[in-house]
Amino acid sequence: MVRPLLQLNLSAPLYLFGVAAIALAGCAGNPITSNETATPITTGAAPSEPVLALEYHILAGELAVQRGNREVAAREYVAALAYSDNPELAQRAARVALFAGEPELAYQAAKAWAAAALDSADAHKTAARLALRSGAGEALALHAQGIVNNHSNGIAAGFKELTEVLSGEPEHAEIAMQAMQNQVAEHAQLAEAYYAQGLLALRYENLEMANQSIRKALEVKPNWPDAVLLRAGILVRQARVEEASTLVSSLGGNPQERAEYHLSFARLLLETEQTAQAADEFERVLALQPDNADARYGLGLLALSLDQPKRAERAFKQLYKNNKRRDNAAYYLANIAMSRQDYTQARTWYDRVKTGAYAFDARVQAARALYKTGDLPGARAELDMLRQANPELADRLYMAEAELLYDAQEFAAALQVYNQALEASPYDSDLLYGRSLVYERLGQFAQAQADLMAILEREPDDARTLNALGYMLTNNSQRYEEALQYIQQALDAEPEDPAIIDSMGWVQYRLGNLEEAREHLQKAYKLFPDPEVAAHLGEVLHAMGENEQAQALWRKALAENPDNPVLLETIERLAP
Repeated sequence: MVRPLLQLNLSAPLYLFGVAAIALAGCAGNPITSNETATPITTGAAPSEPVLALEYHILAGELAVQRGNREVAAREYVAALAYSDNPELAQRAARVALFAGEPELAYQAAKAWAAAALDSADAHKTAARLALRSGAGEALALHAQGIVNNHSNGIAAGFKELTEVLSGEPEHAEIAMQAMQNQVAEHAQLAEAYYAQGLLALRYENLEMANQSIRKALEVKPNWPDAVLLRAGILVRQARVEEASTLVSSLGGNPQERAEYHLSFARLLLETEQTAQAADEFERVLALQPDNADARYGLGLLALSLDQPKRAERAFKQLYKNNKRRDNAAYYLANIAMSRQDYTQARTWYDRVKTGAYAFDARVQAARALYKTGDLPGARAELDMLRQANPELADRLYMAEAELLYDAQEFAAALQVYNQALEASPYDSDLLYGRSLVYERLGQFAQAQADLMAILEREPDDARTLNALGYMLTNNSQRYEEALQYIQQALDAEPEDPAIIDSMGWVQYRLGNLEEAREHLQKAYKLFPDPEVAAHLGEVLHAMGENEQAQALWRKALAENPDNPVLLETIERLAP
């Protein structure tokens, strides 16, 4: 089946260090001896005199920055650290090296920075991140201590910062957890320390350690909401959702505080894709705090994902009424109206989307809704006006117009639109793909194949195009073995794509492999009960002598899709 087309930010300029930066030398002339500093890197014929060598490397680094040679700049700045223990120079060297994508040089500079500024949490944070990525456990432990003990907002805040630094490196989870445990041992009476350890353990999927840590946190600070919520998150990971819900509901506080607890719990549920339960939690939030826009918006989106349009509509209408996220609410209300084929109401809602991320798409969809009312010329006129107002988006608008014409079976007109668009953007894959579908419907298979091959020349692993080419060859030639190769390549890339699975079943049918064809088509239909898949599966069942099953499948599909051309053609050709 062919699917249709429907780094670190440098806060200061890098030229901060010029010739005048010699003033940063501090102890220039007395090279650093600490084992936490960078070793000298010989990058050129630097002078032997320490002060001159420092000036040389800084100037060389600055010139490299100005010329865009980041690697050389990083090496020169790090080389300068052999002649100065100035923390600002070390900080700059670390930033330049990170910006250059040179982690080893950045780590050298970060260590020098932390050694020169022992009370700087920022220096230790940078060094700790790089130590973790390097797998340097001992250094990581040292810098973890620097983060916790030097945070400007206290030790509890330091543990929170440390959790973020130690997260996200699963291949080094062991040394990350060890660094955290070392710090917790030094602050054994602090609930925040155990909480940080529990959160880090949860992020690294160590549920036993997470449980132990949170129990300790609650021993030190009973009924602490943050710890209770984390305990609930652990229970969710253990598939003990009802127990977690009861735990969250037990938390006290005023309605606003309790609403925040349920909102946090809903987010924990979403992290584990417990969408139905998350929607219920959003309802609990709204019962406590009816004006909570985050909960109502989340409920609307979840209801859509759960195929509960009435529930979603209630949520979005209330948002619009409350003057909260009105543009987003109007956009989704328009989409709901489109799904109900109430195209006039859909246009009304699309017209209310004035600003925001959906404003442009709302205008495109409004034109589509107008087409659905039967006014194709009016829809094309609206898209043309949009194109005149937004020339930078012309490709997308040409595509939208061509899709309307394709849907209306105005294939010659659609081809004309695609040709016009491709004159300006001859290598646009979406335009070429769309035009190939039009060529196929016009019976111009050589041109359709040429467009698909043009895409594959630049994107040889594009599953959508491989599938389209294989499916087209299956339907319009007897080159079934060649078609099978394209479809297999697409299926290898996207093994759960129902459109590709359908294509595989269909080409197996053409090859005479009925059992394998049925297996693939049944899987495709289960994943995506599309009328075209139903037509294919029914034809295979008919060929296998299972006529009653084929008839039942076709009747069901026809009741839901009375105008599908593939389904109608199949029934007319095979039904008695």
